[in-house]
Amino acid sequence: MKKIISLLLAFIIASFTGVYALAAENEVCRSVKTDENLIALTFDDGPHPRYTEAILRILEKYGVRATFFVIGENIEYYGDGIIDKIIGGGHELGNHTFTHRHTKQMSEAEFYADVRKCHALVKEKFGYEMKLLRPPEGYIDEKVKGISAELGYSVILWSIDTKDWEHTGASVIASAVERKVGSGDIILMHDYVSRPNTTIAALEEIIPSLLARGYSFVTVSELLDAR
Repeated sequence: MKKIISLLLAFIIASFTGVYALAAENEVCRSVKTDENLIALTFDDGPHPRYTEAILRILEKYGVRATFFVIGENIEYYGDGIIDKIIGGGHELGNHTFTHRHTKQMSEAEFYADVRKCHALVKEKFGYEMKLLRPPEGYIDEKVKGISAELGYSVILWSIDTKDWEHTGASVIASAVERKVGSGDIILMHDYVSRPNTTIAALEEIIPSLLARGYSFVTVSELLDAR
């Protein structure tokens, strides 16, 4: 009888463990709870033939690592040398889909194919296995959660939107980030925008200011590991 009870308990525990693992796979991360003064800079929509390299030079200047959520089509247009520089600089690549079509406009099969195509491109051309996914415009639904879990991706959003995509002034961006930032935050910026980029000038204010306040900049994966 005791053996039967033990087996039943083991089965129940294993079942709950499986449920917890599934929940973890479908988790959407906007920030991380950590006692360490760690923050993650993220850049969407690149690579860009000029802006991405300018951002990389600033990151190198301050010894800062970041995570770049790349679009497959932009890699095909501009990316060979730039992607090598991102990886070579110790930065992280995340999947921002191949076409950047809004998720609402896509069927499950189309979204799956779009994510897979970007993943395959980066793996085949650069030998890099991406593990993080940021859906276009941060739109999340059950389709995104399910396919991300199926493909082994963690879904990463953000806790601070700099609104650099609105071409907000650099000083306004820097002031807002410095006011809002806290340990475990994920900051959204862009290395590809349709008009002149204010991100570069904003970084020159944000990074030294936050370093002076004792923050360390890490990749998103490093931030997740600090939980």
